[in-house]
Amino acid sequence: MPDVEHEWSSKEYAQEWAAKDKARAAEREAQLQAAVKWLSVSVEGRARVMDLGSGSGTVAQRLLASFPEMEVICVDASEPMLAMARERLAMFAQRVSFFQSDLSQQGWTAALPKELDAVVSARAIHNLRKLKPIEKVYCGVCDLLRPGGVFFNIERVNFSTPTLRNYYRQLRKSETGRLSQLDGPAPSLLQQFHLLKRARFRHIDCFWREGNTAIVGGFKKLDPSS
Repeated sequence: MPDVEHEWSSKEYAQEWAAKDKARAAEREAQLQAAVKWLSVSVEGRARVMDLGSGSGTVAQRLLASFPEMEVICVDASEPMLAMARERLAMFAQRVSFFQSDLSQQGWTAALPKELDAVVSARAIHNLRKLKPIEKVYCGVCDLLRPGGVFFNIERVNFSTPTLRNYYRQLRKSETGRLSQLDGPAPSLLQQFHLLKRARFRHIDCFWREGNTAIVGGFKKLDPSS
């Protein structure tokens, strides 16, 4: 998904980013384990699940390996990223498909499959930076889901006050010996809940959290009028 910081259309840049992502595999493991556990009780059988902002296919690979009957739909704005995902996921053949779509653009859902059982996203949507565009993406995700479908977003979450941010930085310093920089703009957990509610989700919650990364999400209402 393009923004001022990233050059997703560049093959070289995408490869560098994928290499950095691979280096963070241990850090991401707890996130992926938690997402798989929640999906195991939220979907069943031949579920159709979208990996939104799929990048080089790390999350999709875990889902396909964990759920032998699952179909995964990879969606990303970057063709170089999708090319890497196609190569990584070739072994899963007909169980995986690929779509290029830019979340920052109006009508990004138009050509995508609908009536999905679940949508999973990992550290992609925060690139939109501002609350209103993120809310629009959440509304689009809700439109893609079947009634009762679930959305899990593995994402940066800022702390709700500067005091909490400072406490967390001090905690990281005590653990690592240095005062690390926090991620850039991203909604707080409370703001995430508000955006999800406005996007018509219910049973909204934080399904896992460690530091400034969390899994937030909810379920599409069974009755759209309720």
